[in-house]
Amino acid sequence: ELYIDFAGKKLSYIDKTTGEVVDCEVFVACLPFSDYGFAMAVKSQSIGDFLYALSCCLAHLGGVPSAFVPDNLKSAIKKTNRYEPEVNRAMEDFANHYGSAVVPARVGKPKDKALVENQVKLIYNRVYAKLRHTPFFDINSLNEAIKQKMKAHNQTRMQLKPYCREERFLAEEKEKLLPLPAQRYELKSYTTLTVAKNNHIQLYEDKHYYSVPYKLIGQKLQVIYTTNMVYGYYKGKQVMAHIRNYSPGGYTTTKEHLCSHHRYYKDRSPDYYMDQA
Repeated sequence: ELYIDFAGKKLSYIDKTTGEVVDCEVFVACLPFSDYGFAMAVKSQSIGDFLYALSCCLAHLGGVPSAFVPDNLKSAIKKTNRYEPEVNRAMEDFANHYGSAVVPARVGKPKDKALVENQVKLIYNRVYAKLRHTPFFDINSLNEAIKQKMKAHNQTRMQLKPYCREERFLAEEKEKLLPLPAQRYELKSYTTLTVAKNNHIQLYEDKHYYSVPYKLIGQKLQVIYTTNMVYGYYKGKQVMAHIRNYSPGGYTTTKEHLCSHHRYYKDRSPDYYMDQA
């Protein structure tokens, strides 16, 4: 299992251009057997930043735990419930991508999250305290300093034990982690869109249009999009896939999606299709 949480206190860096102090959330994770810890600063507790930090944690560990145990974070858990918490869809996708499961800490059960909370307390002393007088001017340099302090923390001998966290992790725990997949997880966003008369859908976030097979004009598609791709599904079957284009007002069109009339005029501007519709 990998226990995950955000620290209650924040770290910060100074924006060079404005002189503004930018506060950062600190993602914390630990493996319970060795108590091996990981920490990283991110801009917010949003689902995107949370999953990015978690993917960086897995890359650092060199493997995947059988289960993620979040402390009922809003980024991971949509609805808290003592017996059956509702897992955020993105977190569920993330776990499926890595072949793991999500087992949220139970509400009102402090022992479920004691390990990661103890890890946070140690980090306050061994990371926060040692960085409090050091100015940083971007989040990357801040994270490099956190990484070095966490390395020292994991290599510090534990009280009344003949080993450090890193030694126990490498000797007995790392080999039990699942292998990392070939590719890192990409955050997926979901929406439902209706195919217009010109057999395109508009991804409102980018104000860009993507073609769909003309036989689906007027139908509703489930659209899943990542940083790089846009996919469309009708009745559970994938009917389109396009490389994501961020140019507003533009069209991404596959010739085979067009009816014969529109295909004949494919070289005309996209506005022509709209006028015909």
